[in-house]
Amino acid sequence: MKMSKTKLTCWALLGLSIVGLAACNRDGTSSSSSEELGDRRLNITLAASSIPEGSTFFDGCLPSVVFEDLTDGTTREVYNYSARTTYTITNDTSGEEYSASDSLPAGQYTCEVRYSQSGYTYGTVKFNVVAETPTVAAEGKGYKSYKVEDLSEYQIQNFDEIETLGGGGMPANGDVKILVIPVEFEYGQKFSDEIRDEVKPMLEEAFFAESDGTPWESLHSYYEKSSYGKLNITGVVTDIYTAPYNDKEQSSTNTGFSTQIAQEAVDWLVSTGRIDPTDYDLDGDGYIDGVEVVYTTQNSTPGMSGTADAGSSGLWWNFTTNTGASPNVASPKVHRIFWTRYDYVTNNYYVKEAQGDPENNIPAQGQVWEGKAVDAHTIIHETGHMMGAPDYYSYDRTEGPAGQVDMMDNNVGDHNAYTKMIYNWVAPRVVDGSSDNFTITLKSFTETGDFLLVKPTADPWNETPYDEYLMLQYYTPTGLNEKDSTGYPEWSNATSASGSAAYGHGGTYEYPGLQVFHVDTRVSSEKAKLADDGSIDESTRVTNYTDTPLPTEKTDTAAGTYESEARRVHDNTPSRSTDGATGENTPFRELQAVFATTTNTTAGTSYYNSFGLMTNLFGDEDFKAKNDTGTKKESYYGNDTYSNYYSRSFYPNDLLWNDGNRFDWTFHVESQTDEEITLHFIKTPADNDAFTD
Repeated sequence: MKMSKTKLTCWALLGLSIVGLAACNRDGTSSSSSEELGDRRLNITLAASSIPEGSTFFDGCLPSVVFEDLTDGTTREVYNYSARTTYTITNDTSGEEYSASDSLPAGQYTCEVRYSQSGYTYGTVKFNVVAETPTVAAEGKGYKSYKVEDLSEYQIQNFDEIETLGGGGMPANGDVKILVIPVEFEYGQKFSDEIRDEVKPMLEEAFFAESDGTPWESLHSYYEKSSYGKLNITGVVTDIYTAPYNDKEQSSTNTGFSTQIAQEAVDWLVSTGRIDPTDYDLDGDGYIDGVEVVYTTQNSTPGMSGTADAGSSGLWWNFTTNTGASPNVASPKVHRIFWTRYDYVTNNYYVKEAQGDPENNIPAQGQVWEGKAVDAHTIIHETGHMMGAPDYYSYDRTEGPAGQVDMMDNNVGDHNAYTKMIYNWVAPRVVDGSSDNFTITLKSFTETGDFLLVKPTADPWNETPYDEYLMLQYYTPTGLNEKDSTGYPEWSNATSASGSAAYGHGGTYEYPGLQVFHVDTRVSSEKAKLADDGSIDESTRVTNYTDTPLPTEKTDTAAGTYESEARRVHDNTPSRSTDGATGENTPFRELQAVFATTTNTTAGTSYYNSFGLMTNLFGDEDFKAKNDTGTKKESYYGNDTYSNYYSRSFYPNDLLWNDGNRFDWTFHVESQTDEEITLHFIKTPADNDAFTD
């Protein structure tokens, strides 16, 4: 009888004899042990008693640990009863001890298992770790490579129900021309005479300068680098538009005022002959490629989370939205707009160098470079929304799933591989099961776009960005990450109940290391059969996840079927994330950082404490030592080995993925340099369902 995943995962009472329990594994062997202590007994069985070097005990041997109460004959599977079951692995020759999730060198080992319940019961079991030389991965021998052309039909701009603002956004490839419109208010806040002449050149620098003309990057230079040359954002900063309103009289809840101002400003530019809107619709979809409104206001800036004036949903903040206008190729309309405060472009946000005078209550004005203080972080983040990417932070502020080190999370560093894949800038190498034991080298992701996609071998990748998988990228503090890797006082010195270090390192990671993300961007659609008259037979309509997402609905009269367009269902905001089949709220997250520690520090309200800490990353201890100058750094790597057992706190279903599959790979950092990292992959037994009697 096969033991179900549910019984194993939930440690249910099995009520069956352990006698005769056996299991097959890669070398056809198994191992079992039974230890009796008073009126209790622990029965330990391994699915594999011989595993390759580099494996972990738990994922390689797949232990079954059954606690038996001899007084009443009841039994309980406790192999993953993490609060009470512990494993101590000892090398029989050297005596060195390991944990259940450590990568093991060749040798003979004894595992002691202890289970605590009103006292403890223990047992031991023997197993071998066999020296095996992994192959060096190559195309078709460990992985399959994809090109961006292979994924072009799945770029997010093609999917209105997946794209975060519903379609019609700014193109993410090729030449794009945007309008940047500075806005003041005739009966309220205006640009002062002292800065009026500086507004246009300041914005031209922030939006369109080359790298060497800015303190960090402009919008143009950032996306040219992040896209590896695939996106060229140009445009103009227009004359200042003076809106006939008093900004102080506008309700902060009236966010629609932003689209009204954007449309009025463009109408003014067209009617006065300042622009021809067809010059700004390079993709010919009937919409201006992008309109970015930079306003000045006397209204206060919403504060950071935890402060008295906290809030980021009001009018006087920074956001991206749609106007609702219909497309017009002959006279392109305003559709996707970005609305931002001028003081967030001129760097009153990331305070790098104190330029203020605290004694006279003059605030710091931020990072000054050649007399100018320009910061493009916010406009870069919001332009990510212009092209359809979501926020990866939680609007509920109860957790920080993506780990914060990302442009679409805490406005720092480069975009991650998932975002770049939906923009069709990068394509992965995919572990394809063609080798069970191999090494593979990844180059710096931000420099090259090289990343790895890994899935359970029983469930191959659907060859779209919209699936469930692990995403591995080698982070380096170079390129778009370099400036932010020193951290920002806005984050690292923030005051909160947690103290001055409330926001961890306060920037991108300081040293190279492996980032691991669990991506669950599976999408949902509705399928139905057609009635005889060609209409949809509603009694057959079923909603579920789909591996073949459609950009628009499809009616196949010959086959008599209907399928809706694919829609996004998972979100990093808990209250917004829904199950693709039931529509009910789900714990599944769109992008979950898997830190190299046993504790999921992204899951609670103190998630910001781990912002940019090196313990979040996987790395090689020898490489760490080379970078240690004798003074203990803020941290180094949390671990060098990924295993299901070690990382299970990052998964809602514990040892199982969201779709019910079990991940059947472990990987270990073999070595790394400043530019690349080499990983050792080992395929593990697929599932504890291997146990039969």
